Amino acid sequence: MKKVLLTTTALVMTAGVAAAEVSFSGKTQISLTDDNSRTYDGYTSVSDDMQFTSGYDFDVTVSGASDNGITMSGGFDIGGGSIVDYDDDDAIEAQGAAAASMDVAVSYAGWTLKVDQNGIDNAYTDDAAAQDASLSGNLAGLSLTLTADLEADHNSYSASYTMGDFVVTATGTNDDEANGDASAVSVKYTMGDLAITYKTADEANDDEDDSSVALVYSMDNITLSYTSIEPGGANKDFGDEWDMKVSYAAGPLSASFNVDEADATTMIAEYDLGGGVTAFAAQHDKAGTASDLTTMGMTFKF
Repeated sequence: MKKVLLTTTALVMTAGVAAAEVSFSGKTQISLTDDNSRTYDGYTSVSDDMQFTSGYDFDVTVSGASDNGITMSGGFDIGGGSIVDYDDDDAIEAQGAAAASMDVAVSYAGWTLKVDQNGIDNAYTDDAAAQDASLSGNLAGLSLTLTADLEADHNSYSASYTMGDFVVTATGTNDDEANGDASAVSVKYTMGDLAITYKTADEANDDEDDSSVALVYSMDNITLSYTSIEPGGANKDFGDEWDMKVSYAAGPLSASFNVDEADATTMIAEYDLGGGVTAFAAQHDKAGTASDLTTMGMTFKF
């Protein structure tokens, strides 16, 4: 009789436990890199010549759903060593996130509330201070994202609407890089293989009130991109700043070449070896040598 009672009690106690899914993702990397002895946030170069670096970034996510359709997930990111961010920040980045830093998301009826203390990008620019919470979803065809940092009274927004071949996007914040109000509007028109985007911004620092026209043309394996920029400030014209890029992708091989008005060049080549493994080589040649970067290596994503 005691055994029957104990078994029944155990069933009752576990009946309310949700079935959760656990997923793992991340990447590891090994590289040989020359970064000209640069100092980064969280990493100080140890050599003025080629150096070996290795690191890992590991993400864990637990998710589940209620009977009425509410889904909830929580995740954390841990890492170690250093990874070369050769296709974005051109920097060796230390991987040292603590498991105590976690983001939690709740979704219902197409809307998602995400909370991650100081871990959510400002919707206007990720160069501004990070936010603590975001709400995103779709309202009558309008894709909307709102973010907030209640302690600092900071917020931002992004709204995008598609009308046939046109996409109109508006973004804004009360905490841009100059710690003031900023807003921007862009209109993108796609005509076959050609996409044209016009964007204009109004920021707290008038020197950052840039306007730009971007052209992207795709033909088979090649994509050509050109952006003409009118910098903020007095006596500035379209074309005073510009950026041009040629990209190629065919089978496992992809490559790109980028140059701007300051003759800063970026060359990147990647080869997919299969199984999540990619071999890469990149060179960033900018004004002076302090920001140059040369690297080659392999990345394994899982």
